[in-house]
Amino acid sequence: MTQHNLFCLLLASVLLSAPVHATVYSAEAIDAQVVDAKTNQPLEGVIVVAHWEVERVVPTFVPIMPFGNDPRGPFQLQIMETVTDANGRFHFPAWGPLPVPPLAALGDRDPALIFFKEGYIPWGISSYHPSTFDYSASSTRSSWANGTTIKLKKFEGDLQAYAAQFINLSVNLGFARNWRNDTCDWKRIPRMLGTVIKIKRSFREKLIYSDLPNLDSIPHQDECGSAEEWLKDYLK
Repeated sequence: MTQHNLFCLLLASVLLSAPVHATVYSAEAIDAQVVDAKTNQPLEGVIVVAHWEVERVVPTFVPIMPFGNDPRGPFQLQIMETVTDANGRFHFPAWGPLPVPPLAALGDRDPALIFFKEGYIPWGISSYHPSTFDYSASSTRSSWANGTTIKLKKFEGDLQAYAAQFINLSVNLGFARNWRNDTCDWKRIPRMLGTVIKIKRSFREKLIYSDLPNLDSIPHQDECGSAEEWLKDYLK
C-alpha cells in the first residue's frame, strides 16, 4: 500500500468516526423583559448581546483520539446586539438556516446572552436545556430567556468595588476579541464594546484598574478597519 493510499484510508476512517451534527442551523426569536431586581421596574437602555458559538474539532489521526480541539477555537455562527426599550423589553429576530463547516456544531448551551447597563452588575449566561442530548442534536435552537423577565441588580458600593465586577463581563465578551480567528466579530457589538471601553477610560482617569477591553485589545484592525472609527458613536 502506498503512502498516499494509507493517508486516504486513515482520513476516511477518521471522517467516518466523526460525530454527526446538523449541517445547518436556525434559531427561534427571543422576546423578553429586563427589570430592576429590587423595584421590579422596567429597565430602559440595557445593552443585550446574543451569540451562537460553534464548536469545531480537527482530525488528529490518532486511533484512540481521532479528534481534537481546533487551535483556532470556536467561531460565531450568529451575533446580535440590541437595547431594551422604555418598557424594558428587547427582541432578537429568528434567523437561519445558516450552514456550518464540516466537523463543527453548535453546543448544548447556546445562545449565550450578555446584559449590561451602567450602574448595574453585568450579567451573562448561556442557555440550559434539560434534555441535553436531544437539544445538542437539534438544528433549531431556542433560548430559555424567551418570554421571561430578567432581573438585574443595581450595584451598591464604591468605584473600586464596581470595577471588580467587570471581570466576568470581560470574559463573556472574549468571543468578539479572539485573536486566533481572523474575523471582525467585534464589529457586531459596537454599542457594548464602545460603552465598556468608555467606562474603562473613566476608571483609568481615576487610577482604578478594570479588566475591560481597550481599543488596542480589539483584534485584526488592519483587516477590519479602525475600532476607534467604528465605535466612535459610543465612545463620546
